[in-house]
Amino acid sequence: MDILKSNVIVGVSAALAATVLVPVLLPVVVTVGRPVAKSLLKGGLMLYEKGREAVAVAGESVEDMMAEIRAEQAGQGAPAPEGQAAAGTVAPHAQPDQADRGPRPRPGMAAI
Repeated sequence: MDILKSNVIVGVSAALAATVLVPVLLPVVVTVGRPVAKSLLKGGLMLYEKGREAVAVAGESVEDMMAEIRAEQAGQGAPAPEGQAAAGTVAPHAQPDQADRGPRPRPGMAAI
């Protein structure tokens, strides 16, 4: 077993084994690897979409809280005359229009 103790002989035999096995194993690895890679990418895409949705919901919640705070601050100022809402608030009977909700796109930016 003195042959296996020599690093040169071990290196050469490993290179020969790789030369023989690579042409045999490479098609198998490619055949199995493509579906695995596709599955990993699909999972990553789904995770990205869920994260994006969670961030959007959190941002909407923060915007709603900020609007409430602004309305409360505006209500603490000088009282509005009867029948008029304080500046920056919505009259209790008025419902906000759906178009009034959410961020507005900046000029020159395409809607997503």
